[in-house]
Amino acid sequence: MKAVAWTAWRPLRLADPVPLQTLREQLDGGQSFRWNVDEAGVWTGVFGRTIAGVRHGLDGLEWRGVEGVTTTEAAVQAYLDEAGGQAQLVASLPWRSDAVLRAAIAANPGLRILRQDPHEALIGFLCSSNKRILQIRQMVARLATALGDPLGGGFHALPTWTQLAAATDSQLKACALGYRAAFLRGTAQRLQARPHWAEEFQALSTIDLLAELRSLPGVGPKVAACVALFGFGRLESFPVDTWVVQALAGAYGFHGWAPARLEEFGRAHFGPAAGLAQQYLFAAARAGVLLQPYALPAVPVKTRPKSRGRARR
Repeated sequence: MKAVAWTAWRPLRLADPVPLQTLREQLDGGQSFRWNVDEAGVWTGVFGRTIAGVRHGLDGLEWRGVEGVTTTEAAVQAYLDEAGGQAQLVASLPWRSDAVLRAAIAANPGLRILRQDPHEALIGFLCSSNKRILQIRQMVARLATALGDPLGGGFHALPTWTQLAAATDSQLKACALGYRAAFLRGTAQRLQARPHWAEEFQALSTIDLLAELRSLPGVGPKVAACVALFGFGRLESFPVDTWVVQALAGAYGFHGWAPARLEEFGRAHFGPAAGLAQQYLFAAARAGVLLQPYALPAVPVKTRPKSRGRARR
């Protein structure tokens, strides 16, 4: 990529401060897959058709754009919940009686759900099946570069559904999608004929939204819940993946519970902001700091001693 001409750094005004460690979790914690950080701690990302850099300066968060590319502070503020509405929802969570949740919130103060475009969230989570965050980020970046519109400065938007539907097998293969290519193409073929699909989906109740999402190729319960939460702002949605299954087992004693039952627990126990609670638990579990009073002790595995001859091979 050619050298990018950035604007000067400017203060980023938010209602609630975002600590340094929380910023990392917020931008690289499995919500969005279009942010990268350099050795200086500068985060560079694309959301929608906006390009922005974000960092912690001496006086708090700062942002910058690319020269010649329209990027407004309002767009960055909205993406990061500048009004602080989620802070009130955190206050409504049952952390006063739930020591596990209380410790998870303390580990990432100020953690918020990003306000992503539904199109961006759906593409990202269609790529997420059986992949780590780094791998998802790489697939999404390749899709943007290979098929998306250039935005300036060497950056690209994610491809539209029409662009994805028209992509050749070789183009999709080059993005390392594997079997997920069929899901993306199938969903693209369904949605390219519905230019106002996001508005139509947004008008649905959460139950109907989840059902509509699950009708798309490659969208199962977890992906639907993630897209509802991160793309449509349905904070009552409670996605359950492997991390959450393990976290709820060790923290609440729900060993052997099916994901659907865990999802029901999450919505009932955490209430209207269940998805926000999920993100705190997810972040703490990934960092290895989640309280786990119900974790089962490790069972030692008996192994047959190796012979000296075998050990030398």
